[in-house]
Amino acid sequence: MITTRNLLASLLLASCLVLLAACSPTADTPDQADTPADDESGDDGATERLERLRLAGGDYGPPTPFAYVRGPGLIQTGLMFDTLLWMNPDGETIPWLAEDWESNEDGTEWTFTLREDVEWHDGEPLTVDDVVFSFDYLTAGPPGISTRDLDIVDEVVAEGDREVVFRLSEPYAGFEDNVAGLWGMFVLPEHIWADVEDPQRYLEEDAFVGSGPYELVEFDASAGSYLYEANDDFFLGEPHVQRLEFLPEIEDELLALERGELHAAGVSREPLPDEQFESFASQFGLVEASGEWNHALHFNLDAGFPYDEVDFRHAVAYAIDRQDMVDRLLFGRGAPGSTGAMAPDHPFTPDDLPAYEHDLERAGELLDGLGIEDADGDGVRELPDGEAFQIDLKSSQRFGARDPQLVAEYLGEAGLDTQVTMLDRASADEAGHEGNYTMMLHGYGGLGSDVDRLRTRFHSEAESSGQSTVHGYADERFDELAEQQRGIVDEQERREVVAEMMHILAEDLPLLSLYVPDRLTFYDESVFDAWAYTPTCTPCGATKNKYTFVTGE
Repeated sequence: MITTRNLLASLLLASCLVLLAACSPTADTPDQADTPADDESGDDGATERLERLRLAGGDYGPPTPFAYVRGPGLIQTGLMFDTLLWMNPDGETIPWLAEDWESNEDGTEWTFTLREDVEWHDGEPLTVDDVVFSFDYLTAGPPGISTRDLDIVDEVVAEGDREVVFRLSEPYAGFEDNVAGLWGMFVLPEHIWADVEDPQRYLEEDAFVGSGPYELVEFDASAGSYLYEANDDFFLGEPHVQRLEFLPEIEDELLALERGELHAAGVSREPLPDEQFESFASQFGLVEASGEWNHALHFNLDAGFPYDEVDFRHAVAYAIDRQDMVDRLLFGRGAPGSTGAMAPDHPFTPDDLPAYEHDLERAGELLDGLGIEDADGDGVRELPDGEAFQIDLKSSQRFGARDPQLVAEYLGEAGLDTQVTMLDRASADEAGHEGNYTMMLHGYGGLGSDVDRLRTRFHSEAESSGQSTVHGYADERFDELAEQQRGIVDEQERREVVAEMMHILAEDLPLLSLYVPDRLTFYDESVFDAWAYTPTCTPCGATKNKYTFVTGE
């Protein structure tokens, strides 16, 4: 077990930053969304504070703004570090470090008014200078820091003791969420980070000093355990939950819940048979929502023929019975993925996208048209020159063997010989990142986030997006629309542009989202019943929701 008092001596870390995008609703004025301080929180005595919650952990690295790993690591870091704005479970942008905010008419200048008397965990005051420093440090400080969406911001300046102004080079529809809010810039204490030259490896005790509702007491990243205690001087009042215990990585969360070891268990990826679902639903509370995580089949267009042929990709899509996957793997609790590369029920996903419903005859016609035919009658198709053709389908052991084996079965029915190669998690991540595959199964979330995610993933000049990276895809019209939508602040106008982008992706099909599982969280109603999903925040789940821990609602 590693405490915050001996981290540097006990831990060597290779940093991994997560690039995420988030949803950006049309800008609300601050009085349209309630701050948590206005709700019935532990601060006003309306509800009794809860002593502790025991939740499932995982290896997400040290929770500093520069050392966390993956989305869940970012969310746990957010328990200690704050952004200017946040989001409630209704998807409304709400005040957080800033008590008030507004933009000019064209959305190129945003002014935030900080709350009074906010303190860092070490008792030092949080000021507008810290906000300005955070931007400067992230954009012009030590090399290797991810700036996320800060490239759209020209400068951040303080005006007086409480106001700070963000000046943008152009309007940005995702500003509130991706810069100021849920996925935005953590505000850093200048007095701690100003002299740190290698923030990704800085793990001294003060690296964990934030302004957030919780303070880190101890953690063991290798075991996946973290212990947080409430910051009773938090600017929104004493957090409702006093102690958060993320236990070492647990193989079967539902079993741990049944044994009383956990107070809640999330099910977002693994299948849950009807009998087991009904058993848990009868014993525990349940919060459920449509999914934002998917298992997707990626084509590497850089691999050449036939992967760079759109008819081949269409043929594969017709050959795979995605509804059968939902029925067999998810027991119906989910949906085939959208061909527009966002969640099927995302508000921007058009209803008229092609679905490529299972059609072996159509798949065969497309393959025949490419000259990929069964020339010798053995049931297996060959390349146009008569050479044997075998698809090497790669997949991560992290998600098990059932999915790739089922895909291989579907493709086999279309005459495509498919060899499955299972990789350990690290090797799969590397292969996906480097493009060392022809076809590969990836699992990742974020499909409910802001649609600017389409630009950051599919634009021909987009930087690598980790698990969701596509290789070899470029479309000039898509690039033009992707740049255009980023600066459209009118939602309906932006929706029309994004619809065209999604239709282009659905036609070109650089990847095929196989299925999106529903999100399920079972919980012990006698302990805590305020579980909720945060829209656009896949890694928040219902068990890492800062808002509910603070408010108890």
